[in-house]
Parts: sequence; structure tokens; C-alpha cells
Amino acid sequence: MHAILPAAAVLAAALALGTLLLWRRLLRGRTAMAAYFGATVAVTVLAATAAATQPQQTGPDIPPGTPVLTSLSVGQKKVPVLVVPGRPGTNLVAMSAEDGAAGPAADRLTPGRSRPGSTLTWSLVDLPAGRSTLWVSAGGATAGLPVDTGKAATRAERGPTATVGGPDGPECAHYALGRALATDTRAAARTGTGHSGEHSTAAPGSGAALPTVPLTSCPSDTLTPADASALRATVDYLAGRGHHALALTADSSPRGRAAAAEVRAAAARAGLTVAEPTTRNLPLVVVAGWKGADSAVRAVSSGRTRAEGTYLAPWLLNAPLLKPSAGQLLPLSYAPRAPEAEDYLAGLGTWLPGETPSAASYTAWRAARGTPASALRLYAAATVYVPGTGGAAGAHHGGTGPDWLPSGMIVPATGPLGSSR
Repeated sequence: MHAILPAAAVLAAALALGTLLLWRRLLRGRTAMAAYFGATVAVTVLAATAAATQPQQTGPDIPPGTPVLTSLSVGQKKVPVLVVPGRPGTNLVAMSAEDGAAGPAADRLTPGRSRPGSTLTWSLVDLPAGRSTLWVSAGGATAGLPVDTGKAATRAERGPTATVGGPDGPECAHYALGRALATDTRAAARTGTGHSGEHSTAAPGSGAALPTVPLTSCPSDTLTPADASALRATVDYLAGRGHHALALTADSSPRGRAAAAEVRAAAARAGLTVAEPTTRNLPLVVVAGWKGADSAVRAVSSGRTRAEGTYLAPWLLNAPLLKPSAGQLLPLSYAPRAPEAEDYLAGLGTWLPGETPSAASYTAWRAARGTPASALRLYAAATVYVPGTGGAAGAHHGGTGPDWLPSGMIVPATGPLGSSR
């Protein structure tokens, strides 16, 4: 629409002038008339093209050097866009468009691709320091988004650009997303039904954006005390169930290495041996990021790896990681069906319709809102389909907005876990 209005104004003015020239007989002959009206069409097309590629505003409250969450008018559709970290250098751009592409110039676009743990389309874009324009294409149209990455970082300053560009980038982007969603106090009001589960899926109009704070680290950069405690409690639970060994899947991130060390230490105290995932039927503890966990659960689901239950780390609560049938369980200090979770889901459905919720964004949302933790429990995830119902049975979400596990349920599998050593 923003491209149609200027073009229509140009066309109307040119036609009015042409009519006046014809009436006064100043425009004579077929050649002159054809040239005039041909030029009119060309100018109209140029006006439409110029208007279509004008950078759009993101709102007045976005500080320089911070992630950007907004909705961009691209052609005739609105495309939700998330830019992380919003700093000079490598940025991860998430778009709610299957054919989305992004780049620093309209003729230098990087086609997006899917990433494990997300339904969005992701592109890596290098942005300069200060003000510039990020270009996004979808559905054959292109639009510009003004961004301000702030001043170039000095060598003494550390940032998340290396993590953003790696396999843990989408999780880091979700962490920034959760902090941004926490600033939107209108999310629950937009549902119109409080905590009923009927979420709005209409993205904000172009120009709207949520402010956030600078992103200086990513979840995979460190193992938090709460997550370490949850892993120790999981190992103690396995020991209490009579297991004498467990299998472990980790990755090379700082969090992955620290988590693997935590699991091994807890296993040694409990008298459990730790093995690599094999064809032995052992409980499998997964402490990798989204990419490694995706491979692990698919290996169990396909039978390439045998497991007596797949125990995912707390940061792996994510629908794409729960959907494969692998006997997933997670230690969580919150209930995914609590009323505050419904408010989070409402905001997610409004700003990034179609994207799945995650522990990364919800944990950030809870921290920003100051929501207290509850007792640590193991939760079981299962996709359940009953013929004739059209979907899941049991305590699934049932609404039209985002859900932790569409056509499935996440329920407590234990009572409160005992305090871990």
C-alpha cells in the first residue's frame, strides 16, 4: 500500500495534465500522444519502485546497538523481522517468511535458511557501525529497514557476534526476543480473552517495534547455577531409579563443556558410569545446544541410538526438539501451562506469528518480568493423536496461537526433585 499511493498520485496528476493539453490542443498527433502517455506510465512505475524501496521507520524508542524486533511491510505482506545483536559486524536476521532474504543492500541479499529449533528463516548479514539500512525481501518484493548499530566495538569490548554467527545463534536470538517481549505489557490485552489460550496472530503494523537492551552474551556462553542444579538433580533421579550408567551428548560450547563436566561429576558421586551414546539401552542425557540436540533426538527416534528415556537439559524446551518420538523428559522450575506462560505465548504470537516458543525466550521473559521459580520437576513430552479428534488428546494447548508442543502435551512426570548436592 505504501508503494501504491505515491504511484496513484503521479498517475492522476499526469492524466489530468494530459487531458488539459488535449483540450487546449497543445498535444497533437498520435506520435506525441503516445510519447506523452508512454512517459506517464514509465514515471508511474518509477514512482512505485522508489516508494517500494524507501526504508521504513522502526519507531522512536529503539536505542542504538540493540536487537530490533519489528514488522516490515514487504510488498503486500507484513514480515516480522528480528535482528540480533544489532551491533556492528555479524548480525543474525530472522524473518517470518519461507522465502525471506536479507542483506546490507537491495542487490546484495543472502537467501535465508531454516535452522534447528525454529520455524523462522535465518540470514547472516554484516552491518556497518552507525546508521544504515537492512534490506529484506519476501514474495518477490523488497523493503528497507533503518538500523543503528551504534559505535564500533573496541578490542576490550566483548560481544555475542561470534556466537550469533554459529550454531547457537538462533537460541541467542530467542533470548533477545524474550527480553523484548517482556517490555510489551499489552500482549495479554490483545488476546481479548485473558488466559483462555486464544492468542492474536496479527503482527503489529509496520513501524511498530519493541525496545530492548544491548545483548552482551548468549545462553550458550555459560552454564547458569540453576541449570547446573537441574542437571545434578536429574542424575540423582536416575541413580534413585536404580540405573548404574547413563549416556551423554554434549557439544563444544562453553555451556556444553561445563554441563558435561557437571553431569560427569554428579554421576561419579552417585556411582554411575558415563558412556557415549551407542546401541546400549541407557538413559541419554543431552546437554548440547539446539543443533546437537536435534541430531540426538532424531537418532533416538529413528532407532540409530537406543535410549531408555532422553533427558534434555532445561534449555532444550522447544517444540521441534520435542516432536520426534524419543521419550523426552526435561527438568523445569516452571509449569509450561501456568498463567504467566500464556501471557508470554500471547506476545510471541503477536510479534512473531508462526514461531515456536522456547526455553531461551521464556526464561529471558521470566527474568525480565521478575517471575519467581517454582519447584523443580521432570516434565514428560509426548505427541498424542487420537483418530477422529483432529489433534491431540489430553492437556495440550488447543488454541490457534503458538504452543509448546502442538498436537501434544507436556505434563509433570515426577513430584518435586530433591535438592541436589
